Parts: sequence; C-alpha cells; structure tokens
Amino acid sequence: MTNKTAVGSADSGRLYVEDLLSRYPAITDAEKLAILDFLNKSSALDSALLTCNEAIAENLKAFRQDNRKQLGFTPVNWLIMASILVSVAFAIYYMWDAGT
Repeated sequence: MTNKTAVGSADSGRLYVEDLLSRYPAITDAEKLAILDFLNKSSALDSALLTCNEAIAENLKAFRQDNRKQLGFTPVNWLIMASILVSVAFAIYYMWDAGT
C-alpha cells in the first residue's frame, strides 16, 4: 500500500527544487541549501526525474559543477576510502596463513 502523503510530499519537494533550479544562479543561500539537501537525500528516481527535465538540465549541470564538494566524494573522502581498503587488504593478507 502506498502512502499518498509521502508520495505527494516527495513530488512537491522535487517540484520545488525544479523551480529553484530554473532560477539558478539567482537563488539565495537558503535555497541553495535546500537544493543540496534534496540532491543528497532524494531517491534515485527523484534524481533521475530532475536529470531528465530538459528545461533545467543546463542549470542542474552548472549547480552540480559549482557545488561538487558538497555533492560528491572529495579528495579527503577518497583518501579515507583508500586507507580503509588497504587496511582490509593487509588484515586479510596477514590472517590468511594464521589458520595453518
């Protein structure tokens, strides 16, 4: 069973962000934060629906370019991820012969 209130609020949130993006870059800092929050927390479907909207495609691309630090992996995030993977690899390597 679908919760109509949740679906309606998701649609209204996406429509609000579409309106903000149609006015980008002439938006306030609070509106910028609202877009960032939506893009970071939205479902894959809502993100895809934004991407497919040709009326805001260029503005969305510009917004993502201008705010890439807040939207994606920064070099620090990549460094942390790499160190975790290397640590796991060393742990597996040294534990491999421990059972024999």
